[in-house]
Amino acid sequence: MVLSETLNSTLALTERYISSSDGGQIFAQAIGNPSLPTLVFIHGLLFSSIVWAQILADTSLLQNFYLIAYDMRGHARSVKPDRLEGYSSRLYADDFNAVTSAFDVKSPILVGWSMGGSVATDVTAYYGADALAGIIFVAGLPWLAANPQVSTPWVLGQAPGLSSVDNSTLAISSRVAFTDNLFRNPGGIPVEVLWSWLGSTNLVEPTKVGFLFGREQNTTNLFKAGASGVPLLLVNGGADKYIMGEQVQEVVKDKFKDLTVHTVKNGSHAFFYEDREEFIGQVRKFAERVFGKGRR
Repeated sequence: MVLSETLNSTLALTERYISSSDGGQIFAQAIGNPSLPTLVFIHGLLFSSIVWAQILADTSLLQNFYLIAYDMRGHARSVKPDRLEGYSSRLYADDFNAVTSAFDVKSPILVGWSMGGSVATDVTAYYGADALAGIIFVAGLPWLAANPQVSTPWVLGQAPGLSSVDNSTLAISSRVAFTDNLFRNPGGIPVEVLWSWLGSTNLVEPTKVGFLFGREQNTTNLFKAGASGVPLLLVNGGADKYIMGEQVQEVVKDKFKDLTVHTVKNGSHAFFYEDREEFIGQVRKFAERVFGKGRR
């Protein structure tokens, strides 16, 4: 039996609802050997941990790492508070801590796609630099206040449609466009994948979209982490319609002394799906270096 078959037959995906500090339930998944160093994957705005399905099944990652993914507060299967106070930076940090604690994980690498990258700011603000062994921004928004600097005009223009409550046609068409434009070639994406990602966007009520960007963040500890040597990997898409990778690099380059940048040529916003092998190769190389330094 080859190694991939052995892994597939012995490793099962564990799914749990985990209580955060406010009692809200956070949906999380984990797979692999818990004794291995851990990667925690966080999805982007309106989507869910389902975007990581193929990553969580990757044999080359499972041989070396324990993999966790969860639905952010306000999304998919996790709690969706009705008031802005339920979306504070402290709660986003506590959600991450609750998930990692539930799986008995300390100092993982946070892998944040798009808006999921901003959770690194929340975590370091309340749990310090030691909470993370490293950070990977996957076409990432490093902190919410950087949104106007690093997001494309096109994606900034989607906000009215995504939050529309009086025009259902606009709300639906905006979600379709928001999903389709993730990909270089949406017509080539299996319909069950495309529709499952689109379906996730409909689990966020239009009235709550603004809450997802409403929290105030303190970047002081994130910058301290960067200055102290916490490694950061930026993986950008060369044809990303959502995030301008060069601008992300510009805003973080003076904050992280251990910075690695990789651009996927012609990569979309969802290059981790369309250019999976290249993405996984970058993650493995970075994570093996980080954990090899003793940051576990």
